[in-house]
Amino acid sequence: MQMVKKAAAFLLLFWVALIVFMPKEELYYALEKKLAEEGIEINEAEISEGMFSLDLQGVTVYAKGIKIATVAEVSCFTLLFYTSVEVKDIAVDQALSAMVPTKIASVDLTHSILMPTTVRLSAEGDFGMANGTIDLLERKVHIDLDSPDKLGGLKQQLTQGEEGWYYETQY
Repeated sequence: MQMVKKAAAFLLLFWVALIVFMPKEELYYALEKKLAEEGIEINEAEISEGMFSLDLQGVTVYAKGIKIATVAEVSCFTLLFYTSVEVKDIAVDQALSAMVPTKIASVDLTHSILMPTTVRLSAEGDFGMANGTIDLLERKVHIDLDSPDKLGGLKQQLTQGEEGWYYETQY
């Protein structure tokens, strides 16, 4: 019994040390480099690294050199078996206002080892509330919307199902 306690304590200590000393900022720069290969650039004003988190302030997103959006704050939190990303105050560029809502208050993405192939998302903004999933194996995004009337031009992209309006795409 004593041996099991020591092994469990060692594993717990190893797990905490792995998370605390994980090079979170370098992982972010690797992600930034991978996105740059796809034509997406992310410029941030400030990066701060915590024990279990990485926070970005004043983020500007460009796609193929065109400014797409500015984001007030991005907070990433991980315990390795559970990861969450919270994006706050997204302001989409005015040039895209006819196609997408210009203000998104928050987007929350969560991934758990209990469902390793699925990322859950929830969002709130000018369009109301949205909840959905991203299937990593099938490369499919499904988003349910509660009030599609506020979407304007995007409503043409939605499909009406038994439970309401939804958007679905593959990447």
